[in-house]
Amino acid sequence: MHTLERFLEWGGTKKDVTCLVISGLALIVSILDRFPLPFDAAWIAIILCGIPILLEAFIGLVTAFDIKADVLVSIALIASIGIGEAFAAGEIAFIMQLGALLEDLTVAKARAGIEKLVHLTPQTARR
Repeated sequence: MHTLERFLEWGGTKKDVTCLVISGLALIVSILDRFPLPFDAAWIAIILCGIPILLEAFIGLVTAFDIKADVLVSIALIASIGIGEAFAAGEIAFIMQLGALLEDLTVAKARAGIEKLVHLTPQTARR
């Protein structure tokens, strides 16, 4: 029971990195085509990395008619799947999730740097 609760609370960077590693390995397996699987391994990347993109795009469109990059990426994912290019769809989802992770890490580091600078400012000023 505790394991399930811990898993449901698990998120953030650990989850993102784990999903990216699994998706990257699935894309490698898909392109090498060495293992006989009943499905294309690129579908693992589509599900792990593509579903969050599709959900964010859908929620943004429905709630605020907010058209961002997620909407365009969702169109690319759906079009790639529609023409039978599962590897291309998995690749798109993987690259977008990798970019989002790098963006989040960069913003967090910049925010921490700004907070350190704010703490360096003097409390009082004299003339």
